[in-house]
Amino acid sequence: MKTSRAILSTALLAIVFCVGFFFHTIQDFIMPQTTYFKLEEPLLIESEGEAKNFHVLPAGTPMYKDASFPEGHTRYIVYVNVKGGPALEKIESDKAQLIDPIWGYPVQPEDVSALVAETPVSKDELVRILKARKMTREELAQIVREWRD
Repeated sequence: MKTSRAILSTALLAIVFCVGFFFHTIQDFIMPQTTYFKLEEPLLIESEGEAKNFHVLPAGTPMYKDASFPEGHTRYIVYVNVKGGPALEKIESDKAQLIDPIWGYPVQPEDVSALVAETPVSKDELVRILKARKMTREELAQIVREWRD
C-alpha cells in the first residue's frame, strides 16, 4: 500500500514537472515578449500641408519597430490614447493595408533656435536635445542672442 502511494506520488510529481517544463519551453510561442524603444530625446514630427509645421514627440515615448527600408529610414509604430472625439476625416482606400506614415526627425543644431521660438518645448526636453546634439556653450549662446521674444 505504501509502495503504491509512493509510486503514485512520484508519478504525479513527474507529470507536474513535465507539464511545467513544457509550458516554460513553449511560453515564447504562447506569450511572446514585446521589444520596444523609448525616445531618449524629443523627435520632430512633420505635419502635412504647405505650412510644414513641426510638432514634438516627447522623450520617453515608446516606439515599436515596424520595418527598415534600404533607403536608410526605419518605420516605427506609436500608439496614442485619445480622450474625447477629435475631428477625424474618414479615408476609403482602394489599397489593402495602406500605410501612410508621417516623417520624424531628430532635432539638429540648426533647428534649435526655431524650435525654441515656435514650438512649446519643456526645459527638460530642451536639455535632452542639447545633450544629444552635443552643442557647445558658444552655439547655445548664439541661439540665446538670436532669440526673439
